[in-house]
Amino acid sequence: MFKYTTPKILILGNQMIIAADVSLQFTKMGYNVIGIINQFKGVLKLIEENRPDIVLMNIENNGKANSLNVARYISKKIHIPIVFLSANSSEDHFKEVLEIQPYAHINIPFKIKDLKRGIETALSRMGA
Repeated sequence: MFKYTTPKILILGNQMIIAADVSLQFTKMGYNVIGIINQFKGVLKLIEENRPDIVLMNIENNGKANSLNVARYISKKIHIPIVFLSANSSEDHFKEVLEIQPYAHINIPFKIKDLKRGIETALSRMGA
């Protein structure tokens, strides 16, 4: 687990029911969800103001190409680990996602243990 503070997680996804459920589950696990945002337009400002430790991102958010570009930017330019949440399990999709080098990938539908393991995997990769 995170050694020095409670990890701050930002959820980026346009499926608000799923995002709210994920937020609730993370909160129950003791993580600090700093926000749920459903548009890319405001995500960079929110990241700048709150500096999350991890961004959980629904890859289908507002179109796959756009979401992959935002994920690349967050990962490579801002250097915040990305954990993907996705209902798409095709091999082509997975190869595209791997190019971004996410810290974890969680399939939808998910079980609570999938969320827990995904975040724990990311925290482990972060050296936390």
